[in-house]
Amino acid sequence: MSQNLNRALHELFAADERAWLLGEDVVDPYGGAFKVTQGLSTAHPGRVLSTPLSENGITGVAGGLALCGDTVIVEIMFGDFVGLAFDQILNFLTKSVAMYGEHTPMRVVIRCPVGGGRGYGPTHSQSVQKHFIGIPHLALFELSPLHDAADVLAAALRRGEPSMLFEDKILYTQRRYVDNRVDDRLAFELLGADRNWARVFDPTAATPPTLVIAPGGVANRAIAAASEAWEQGRNVEVLVPARLYPFDVDGVLDLLDGADGVIVAEESTAGGTWGSEAATRLYAAAWPLLRRPIELVSSAASIIPSAPHLERAVLLNADTILERIMHRSTGESAPAPSTGSPLTRLRQARAAEPGVAVSVPRLNNNDDSYVLLEWLVPADATVEIGQPIAAVETSKAIEELAATHAGVLRQDLAAGADCVPGSTIGYILSANAFPAAAPPVAEPAVVTQPALPGRPLPPAQRRIADVVATSHREIPVAFTAVRVDVTAALAYARRATDETGAEVSLTEVVIAAVATLHEQFPALYAQLTGDGRVIDAAQPSVGLTVDVGTGLFLPVIRDAAKLDLGDLADTVVELRMKALRNRLREDDMAGMNFLVALNNTPGVIYAQPIIPPGVTCALSVPDVHREVVLDVGGEVRERMMADLGLAYDHRLVNGAQAGEYLAALSAALQR
Repeated sequence: MSQNLNRALHELFAADERAWLLGEDVVDPYGGAFKVTQGLSTAHPGRVLSTPLSENGITGVAGGLALCGDTVIVEIMFGDFVGLAFDQILNFLTKSVAMYGEHTPMRVVIRCPVGGGRGYGPTHSQSVQKHFIGIPHLALFELSPLHDAADVLAAALRRGEPSMLFEDKILYTQRRYVDNRVDDRLAFELLGADRNWARVFDPTAATPPTLVIAPGGVANRAIAAASEAWEQGRNVEVLVPARLYPFDVDGVLDLLDGADGVIVAEESTAGGTWGSEAATRLYAAAWPLLRRPIELVSSAASIIPSAPHLERAVLLNADTILERIMHRSTGESAPAPSTGSPLTRLRQARAAEPGVAVSVPRLNNNDDSYVLLEWLVPADATVEIGQPIAAVETSKAIEELAATHAGVLRQDLAAGADCVPGSTIGYILSANAFPAAAPPVAEPAVVTQPALPGRPLPPAQRRIADVVATSHREIPVAFTAVRVDVTAALAYARRATDETGAEVSLTEVVIAAVATLHEQFPALYAQLTGDGRVIDAAQPSVGLTVDVGTGLFLPVIRDAAKLDLGDLADTVVELRMKALRNRLREDDMAGMNFLVALNNTPGVIYAQPIIPPGVTCALSVPDVHREVVLDVGGEVRERMMADLGLAYDHRLVNGAQAGEYLAALSAALQR
């Protein structure tokens, strides 16, 4: 693909002496970040210019050259940065076509490498096509493995208006399809007066196809899904446009008649997308030909991670397209066109609608599968947007899934079953998808069991119960407590608050002291494996109990010894706010090797904490109380006291060690 595009640029420059190419690092020997412009500056010196790092400036210069009648190709090194040129595109290039009292040709093509799949991370992997739809006098094109780049460039320049050419980066190193063949089974043809549409199909298929419209690099994913669907008895055709906008309806009208359904797949995130533009145009022009609503599939609403396994979880893939095909397609003859009023036909279409999938999001980085703990509403119940409908259990937490749409819940997976990230466990159907209830039929009397008394334990509390039960069952806990004068520690916290500007409390002072004792008492921070081996902790990662009324959370402050009191206080506040807003994730609660349990409800002077599985010690910090004493001189003075308690796994720590640890902690707090 990169060679095909390189050849197209060489042909353009050979044929047009007024052609320019502007971009960052496009001159030989570098030849662009993806080597697409390699050799061009050598063959045409003076017309290929490496520019400063200013997308706005590059595009502005291109507009000036175009106003003078020249042809300009702009290379944006990564399409993510074309937003920096948005002002020039919106307010200069496109408006110059019509705002001078006559039509002014603006022969500018802005090339934008887009898309993920190469591990480039959040700012170098986006598909930004949707942000440029609807700008007058701006056309959007995208390269695909089925179109010749020279034809696409020619079509863009023929318009005499600015165009953007999106190039999926994963295609650069892939081969094009030639000779009208994709593989031994699938053929392709180019349709329309300007050969805009590529149609991938099985010439031997006899059943009505499901049509998947997929541009650019998504085309290969759609073709892979179509091949797998064929193995499962489904006929799928893939339609690939070269021009995304304005959307070419006429090129596919003949294919819509008799098709089983239409799916539009794109790599961008949902909302205001090219797919929704395509669906809108098809509805307006071809409503009588459509058997059912058009479906849209896209990537997850997330930034794009760099880690390959996380990137795969976010980006649209062939499996997602296949799942939608298999759910949508019947594999049977399409129903005859319905008759009656438009309202009747609309109701018929809605009755055929499968609804909105209830999908399991990726909840953490450690688990490949979760457990569907329970459905929170009965099957076929009506649910509202935002209503919790299912509870999913990971290895560390229980997450509730909320309804994204209103409708009737269909449950496709039973409670207790395993589910993987991205899988569909049910659908929310339109109420119109259910036929009117039939008259009741007399049933034999059934003896029912009386309802059990009481109410079920909430999922979050049930998770706490599981941890407590596991702790009591598996960990032989011992407990030691000491009374500590924390007057100096509280004074230290007040000074740190004044010095750092952060709200430092006794909690942060205790965490800091716990962190500093790691090197002196490594056994109290170690982990005992199931086979009796001891794993020492490289750094203290201190867990903290946080109760915001919706459950008990144990977020972790990693490498706590490296943080000063101000940073510790900020970290504690951040974790508490995450818990309050239900934004704690598995990463926030992983890696703990010591727990500080806050039992500081006013009036609580003594508490024995639970040791979570995988941790050796838990330190309880109760409420501070005042105490009046006589000093050595017989003077009465007041001091602040706290009864700190250490629960410890007796397999790793004995009573003498626990006593020494508490003595060292007490000394640290009284300095």
